[in-house]
Amino acid sequence: MTFTQAISSGLHRYFDFKTRSSRSEYWYWTLFLILVSVVATVLDELLFGGRTILDPISSVALFIPGLAVAARRLHDVGRSGWWLLISLTLVGVIYPLLYWHLNPSIPGSNRYGPNPSGVLDGNHEIDGSDGICVACGSALEKDANFCSICGSKTVG
Repeated sequence: MTFTQAISSGLHRYFDFKTRSSRSEYWYWTLFLILVSVVATVLDELLFGGRTILDPISSVALFIPGLAVAARRLHDVGRSGWWLLISLTLVGVIYPLLYWHLNPSIPGSNRYGPNPSGVLDGNHEIDGSDGICVACGSALEKDANFCSICGSKTVG
């Protein structure tokens, strides 16, 4: 998944806490959040003399999709999204969450859905050549290489 696809997927699946997100989607989304925060901070300095106005607004607006992407990433490695609560402890941030976010996807489907990186059983990839996403069943955009609804990679 590319940077722009990850942002599109994160915003389209704003409240999706049930499916899976690939490692690249999670890390591109994290990079996007950092870039938005830096730009908002710079704009706050330039436009408002250092008062924080835009940065908190952007943080609040992107908080829920950030949680959703993080929960979906945990689903991708076979963990419940409730493990995000471990981030309330220092040990949780340093080791388990970072470790799980760095791990590759579990091959094939798990209880949270099909593998978002396109590998269904280790040998076959999602084929979007019929214009329908195999993962979620929605119609694909013309010449799309990923589903804009669920973010699944398509090969066609």
